[in-house]
Amino acid sequence: MTQVILKQLNPIVIEKLKRLAQSHQRTLEEEITSILEDVAEKEEEQTKSEGFWDMTLQFRERMQQENITFDDADFADLRDRSVGRDVEF
Repeated sequence: MTQVILKQLNPIVIEKLKRLAQSHQRTLEEEITSILEDVAEKEEEQTKSEGFWDMTLQFRERMQQENITFDDADFADLRDRSVGRDVEF
């Protein structure tokens, strides 16, 4: 197993981790290992599932959470109606 040394961890964070470990009946090392494994697993799951549809659902969910709405006026002048650029053949 690989050893990881954290030299500059905030003492407040360490105390919080110790309390969390105690509440889960683990050692500090076991708690930190568990947290890191959970984060890595969630990141892997998220990376696998972030297709277009998943991202669309996340977008809709966030819109609902933040109570953001759109109406036709928001999209009225969205399209560029210029004729474009001249092209020589």
